[in-house]
Amino acid sequence: MTAMGDELEALDPAYVADILSKPPFVSIPGVSNVRDLGSYPSTTPNVITKPGYAYRAAEISSITEEGVQMNSREKHPRTMLKTSFVGAERMRALRITTVFDLRSDPEMKKYSAPVPTIEGVQIVPAPVFRTEDYSPESIAKCVCTANPAIP
Repeated sequence: MTAMGDELEALDPAYVADILSKPPFVSIPGVSNVRDLGSYPSTTPNVITKPGYAYRAAEISSITEEGVQMNSREKHPRTMLKTSFVGAERMRALRITTVFDLRSDPEMKKYSAPVPTIEGVQIVPAPVFRTEDYSPESIAKCVCTANPAIP
């Protein structure tokens, strides 16, 4: 959304799709906001983080039954082959073998988002906050309560 005075205007869906189709974003159907954490500068001069090694994403409980397979010789999602695979197969194609689930117990219950079982992928519960609810809605409520100017 973009600010237009006091109102917000939705971003053009074609623009959003274009941005999300380019690195660092990676497509895993049913999983939003997947990004490759590679190619970022490190604290060591002239050294970057390893591409294709670590990813971050929103929760994965909605992973879908459709997907695409990336050509293993290529490094970027824009070079994907148009072949049908389950979302889990896409994760395996990216060599994702471990997922650290950072959601709190209340967040998992609130959204009825159980931990999926994905063959070949270990899901490790690692909540940053075990009992506090830091879902986007809860954070928004806190911000609005702290700042009465926000509706």
